[in-house]
Amino acid sequence: MKGQGPDKLPAQATALEIVRRKVSSKFVRREAALAASDAHHARIIAERFSLLRTRILREMRNRGWTRLAVVPVTADAGGTYVALNLSLAIARQPHTQVALIDLNLGNPGVAELMGVPGCSAISAALRDVQGLERLVFNIHEVPNLSVLAPDRPEAEAAELLQDHMLIEAMNSLHHRHPSEISVLDTAPLLGADAALASLPLADALLLVADGQKGTAADMAEAERLLVGMPPVMGIVLNKAED
Repeated sequence: MKGQGPDKLPAQATALEIVRRKVSSKFVRREAALAASDAHHARIIAERFSLLRTRILREMRNRGWTRLAVVPVTADAGGTYVALNLSLAIARQPHTQVALIDLNLGNPGVAELMGVPGCSAISAALRDVQGLERLVFNIHEVPNLSVLAPDRPEAEAAELLQDHMLIEAMNSLHHRHPSEISVLDTAPLLGADAALASLPLADALLLVADGQKGTAADMAEAERLLVGMPPVMGIVLNKAED
């Protein structure tokens, strides 16, 4: 029949062959246990991230944005913690699919924080016909959450993040993956240039500042560096009450 020639088969077969692994998260199980033993504290944390989720989703949906970069201003600001908890809060909505993607390629931390076995190197996947899709895995305890979390650092992370092959692979993953929102966990803004290299992959930014050690000078430098980058949706002051 017309339209079903051999040239159509490989792409269809490739899509069907991708079966994501499902893993259990020690972080999610530990948080559930803590909620059972200290319901008040767990409720406070859940309410704060639920409020952040609601504001983020409303603005992103209104503007047609789908990729949010969570950007720590400094290395100890807790960006990965915020990215993970925000992703979990979004995934609690029954019909919202979210992808958490670790783009701190020089020092990835999502897999360790989640307590899951990470995936292989992103650079190697770029040479694979299935691209980044084969690295994505699902979380057993959170059906709406999928994760791309490398288990090892990449050499020359900033260069890799600007490589046209990675940019095309990220765009392909975004269009093929059923997630409504992708949360991108990035390197610290005031570190090397890896964070700046990753920001053009996002539609909008959420900054995370250290509520204990952050300074006005840090924020002034962050503002200078973000000129010409995607818009900043807000700033999370993390660890302010520790």
